[in-house]
Amino acid sequence: MSSRKYNDLPIKAIIQQMLDNAGMSKKYNELEIIKCYHEVMGSMISKRTREVKLRDRTLVLKMDSGVLKEELNHNKRQIIQMINDKMGAPIIEEVEVW
Repeated sequence: MSSRKYNDLPIKAIIQQMLDNAGMSKKYNELEIIKCYHEVMGSMISKRTREVKLRDRTLVLKMDSGVLKEELNHNKRQIIQMINDKMGAPIIEEVEVW
């Protein structure tokens, strides 16, 4: 028998530990939020979005359409709520639409 102790950690926790140790968890979270944004907002809005970035706890969006930009500005709280619900944690605090 092996003297190695096994932890009963879920695979998600193990991967998160590996990312934290490698200093890559921030970039991984940014990529997950970008993917989540496109899933939550749908294809029509995703096609009009030129750029999605995460700066600290702010989601920064650059849009092609002025009308869509204005619509998203009015629905910032909903966007934050949908993305945080999808991510399972309160990661986004603010949305900037350009």
